[in-house]
Amino acid sequence: MHLSVLLIGIVGGVLSGMLGVGGAVILLPLLTTFAGLSLKEASNITVVQVVASSLIGWWSFRRGKLVHTQLALWMGGAGAFGGFAGGYSSAFFTNRDLEWVFLAVVLAALILLFLPVRELTIAGDEMPSFSRPYAAGLGLFVGILAGMLGAGGGFLIVPLMIAALRVPTKVAIGSSAIVKLISSLFAYGGKVMGMYIDPVLVLTLLVGAIPFTYLGTRIARRVSPRTLRTVLSSMLFLIALRTIQTLFFAG
Repeated sequence: MHLSVLLIGIVGGVLSGMLGVGGAVILLPLLTTFAGLSLKEASNITVVQVVASSLIGWWSFRRGKLVHTQLALWMGGAGAFGGFAGGYSSAFFTNRDLEWVFLAVVLAALILLFLPVRELTIAGDEMPSFSRPYAAGLGLFVGILAGMLGAGGGFLIVPLMIAALRVPTKVAIGSSAIVKLISSLFAYGGKVMGMYIDPVLVLTLLVGAIPFTYLGTRIARRVSPRTLRTVLSSMLFLIALRTIQTLFFAG
């Protein structure tokens, strides 16, 4: 099992850094499919990986001036409350309940990515304006879902920033790192209070994920926004199919 978790961490690390999704949305189906973990067990360890990958993503994208700090702090601050509540309450949900929540969130992210949005361009250090109450509301909503699923919510934050807040794709990916970091830290606190987290599996996952997360951020800064959105939407589509198969056809 530990070798599988290590290899899954490597794959999740690359895609996490490249797409700003924190890794959990990729790691959850991989851990349940190839490492034999339940969704609840997998979500208990992915939340720690999200904290690590968010730190790496923030550091890398900040150097490229691709982080909207104000927006990220407003979303992340509200997401902290949601993350803690979702992380603690996840102990009271069944694995099947969490599978349904996971599927709904992935489908919502897919819909957002397919909405027609004109890519904005930014000049120098200029960042787009935003509604603070709107950003905080979105952050709270994402935080609750992220806490329940052991994710940082990047797979939903990035599409929301692009479609609802009109943030350029690369800035959305870079800014999501701060939001994920804040919400996942509080989600981790909620999970620690609510259930046991296996430290050996967490360490194994981190050893594989951390160095490859940085590699993913380097790739993201060199490819086009259109390519990043295509890769993210394709990945979410495959994950949605896998979750549907688990819910309706497994066993």
